[in-house]
Amino acid sequence: MNDDAVAGGLDDWEVKIAEFVPSTAKPSRLHHITPRRATRHVGCVGESCEKVPSMRHINRSEYPMEIGKQYNLDDAFKVAARIHQSKYRAEVLQVEFEDYGNRLNDNDAQALLNYYDKLNCRQALRDRYPTYSKNRDADMLRSEHMPFNLLAPLDSNRQLAIDIIKHAFGIDCVAIDYIGIEYAPEPKAKYLNDGTAFDTYIKIENPNGKKCGIGIEVKYTEQEYSIGKTEEINVKNHDSLYWITARASGCFVDPDGEIFGSDPLRQIWRNHLLGLSMVEYGDIDEFYSITLFPNGNHHFHTVLPQYISLLKDEAKRHVFGCTFAKYISAIDGSSDFQAWKQWLKRRYVIRG
Repeated sequence: MNDDAVAGGLDDWEVKIAEFVPSTAKPSRLHHITPRRATRHVGCVGESCEKVPSMRHINRSEYPMEIGKQYNLDDAFKVAARIHQSKYRAEVLQVEFEDYGNRLNDNDAQALLNYYDKLNCRQALRDRYPTYSKNRDADMLRSEHMPFNLLAPLDSNRQLAIDIIKHAFGIDCVAIDYIGIEYAPEPKAKYLNDGTAFDTYIKIENPNGKKCGIGIEVKYTEQEYSIGKTEEINVKNHDSLYWITARASGCFVDPDGEIFGSDPLRQIWRNHLLGLSMVEYGDIDEFYSITLFPNGNHHFHTVLPQYISLLKDEAKRHVFGCTFAKYISAIDGSSDFQAWKQWLKRRYVIRG
């Protein structure tokens, strides 16, 4: 099974507890029962008391922190991802949770425990966002923090970054001019006149001397989303910069197709359009739109090919997806990068 496959089943200690938790206990609570809490759920009737294992036989030091509360309405992949992040907090960070197992408390989040502590990750965060955000910094499941961990280190060694870009994305470059997290060109009124931004933007020079932009959108468990007010105005008005850019680009089979404004495709379209507007204004010669996501997020395995099918043949190679596993496997070089690679595997790759 591939590295990003959806994980299933219970940990060893959960199995041990489940063996003697009475049938009346809710299964959903097994995800946040620890050895020290399990006694609350153990019942005995008559001679069955003699068959209940003693809690003294469970080594509590192996499980110093509880995995924490999980969310019953998650889809299959999000269940696995939430448990994975909860386990990382409990087993690696060894700190308490707040509300759900994947959320840090404010003190630990403000100490930047959600971020890799080397290779520019935390500095890039503070350069871009000087102040604390609970959603971004405390929630280990949301994707907002991930560009800092997955991509900011590229700026610490641009020569190694050139090799990673080649092996992960198949893009040849001889130099990197710029790497920015949560980047949008300015003034925004000149481009799409909205809040569209790349999670990471890399400006490179290719072997032919062309300036190319790479806009990367990072997703973890997120899928489609409901349209916002500004988006809805721009989508409904075919004289907005969205549609003007689409028509001017020459990339689309039907540049006025209403399907681009649909929930499944809209964000891919907007990110692509932002890069195309930069080409239109001469900021770059070519643009690549990449979605970086875990293999278990099946939504993007479906919508990316659908979106690409709506492009003209010559434009198709500039839009594609890359899984976390493929990207992480492309990291190589220095001992610092090898350590970062191993950290990323432990933090984000869900093993089956």
